[in-house]
Amino acid sequence: MGQPPFLGDGFGAVWNSAYWIAHAIAIVAAAYFVYQSAVRRKRAALNIGPYWWALFTLVGGFWTLLIYWLMEHSTLSVARDNEGGRQP
Repeated sequence: MGQPPFLGDGFGAVWNSAYWIAHAIAIVAAAYFVYQSAVRRKRAALNIGPYWWALFTLVGGFWTLLIYWLMEHSTLSVARDNEGGRQP
């Protein structure tokens, strides 16, 4: 008698597919939020437009999201005139 269909090679393939589908959804969501953040700012990081940041996030994934966050939202970023933040 064979193994049930939810065990064996098929089980690993299902989890692998589920992982990559969830990963793709997360990357698309990250690109969307980076785009929305770049649109809200008058000057996005490095004077790159929001469409480019969304494309870079789709290609680069979470590493690009981390870079964008470090340049725009972290305490390491430089305060901008259009944000109304503290000026040195």
